[in-house]
Amino acid sequence: MKRGGLWLTVGALLLVLCYGVAALYRLRVARGDVFPEYSSLRADPLGVRALYDAAGFLPGCESMRWLHPAERLQAGAGDVVFVVGLDYGWSRTLDEDAWAALDRAAVAGARVVVAWRADTARPGDGKRARELRADPWLTPESDPKAEKAKDKAGADSGDTKDKEAGQKAGKYGKSADGKDIAEASSEAHAGPSRYATMYERRWGFRLGRRELMKHAGDADAFRGEDAALAWPAILARWRSDLFFVTRPGDGWRVLYRRGSEPVMIERARGAGSVTLLADSFVLSNEAVQRERATPVLATFFGDARRVVFVESHLGVQIESGVAVLARHYGLGGAALTALILTGLWIWRRATPLAPILPEDDEVRLTLAPTAGLEALLRRAVAPAKLFSACMDAWRPTASASDQRRLADTPRADAVNDPVAAYNAATKTLSHKRIT
Repeated sequence: MKRGGLWLTVGALLLVLCYGVAALYRLRVARGDVFPEYSSLRADPLGVRALYDAAGFLPGCESMRWLHPAERLQAGAGDVVFVVGLDYGWSRTLDEDAWAALDRAAVAGARVVVAWRADTARPGDGKRARELRADPWLTPESDPKAEKAKDKAGADSGDTKDKEAGQKAGKYGKSADGKDIAEASSEAHAGPSRYATMYERRWGFRLGRRELMKHAGDADAFRGEDAALAWPAILARWRSDLFFVTRPGDGWRVLYRRGSEPVMIERARGAGSVTLLADSFVLSNEAVQRERATPVLATFFGDARRVVFVESHLGVQIESGVAVLARHYGLGGAALTALILTGLWIWRRATPLAPILPEDDEVRLTLAPTAGLEALLRRAVAPAKLFSACMDAWRPTASASDQRRLADTPRADAVNDPVAAYNAATKTLSHKRIT
């Protein structure tokens, strides 16, 4: 196969490969399972894309995804902000700056809806829940035992309890076994510490975990005393053991309970409101299709002009770079043109446009070993001066007798026939005199 045909075959195979990869990527992206759970980019049962698409169909309403850091969130009156899929532990959660941004949005008039991922109880959660309920608003400054615990050598539980205070200061410190406090807490599934964080003290709630359902057949989540009568009496398939402990006097309204604990609460905050859910299932695509709580969702949306789905806490975030700026300023055509020109240059370098002459099947080497010397002599010495040059090179190494013999012998015309003169001289020198 000629080289041009080989390159065409390789190019065709590369095009087929690129098309297959692109088709597979489109299928994965359309389904959305490459994105985290409870992302508005997922169209499978574990995502919330149904709510995102439904918000876009509402008259006068715009749906958008917030793919920037959550602390840069800008929202106000007429906006609904969804933060879905938070973890009870220390991953996929929000920091203090992000919570402050949500609080600013609520104060400005937005409805903020925050939902945690369903989490089941673990051994020891009951004791921590009782401690949380006994004094849920304890701060490190107001606990007299905290100072004593710091003075004890090898303190174990006190260091763990101070974790959130250390997180706010930018470092966690070390536990008694030498591990990072955040790592040790994550391994033990301890959840938040007993100290109230800044956003918990600002909004007046704490998140706890214990076994809520002890009898089979009990309702998953039933309507609370402050919910509207038009809301469903039972929210089926509520599987989370998370619950909220509210602070008296903050105006929290209990919308749904599981067992005896509040699992969906709401309060006014500034010109807006804050709604907290201990389970994100009610917002998922599966719930919208099978167990849709239409009155609840309609209340969330209300008369919103813009619905914002925060994605950054799930790891879906836009990174700044040259490609992002190029797409933002519409330079995609210029990049495509540069790519085409690069491909043409590579093709030009690989395959010349002029036709290639056919080559012989067999290449014969006809160069003699002295071809280089002959070519050098042809360029440096004229034919008329060839014999004289040979004589000049021979005389320094010749004996006196050979020079006399050659001088006494008549020579041919060295100018017109240097070959004959060279042969005659060689013949004269080859005969030795007998003395």
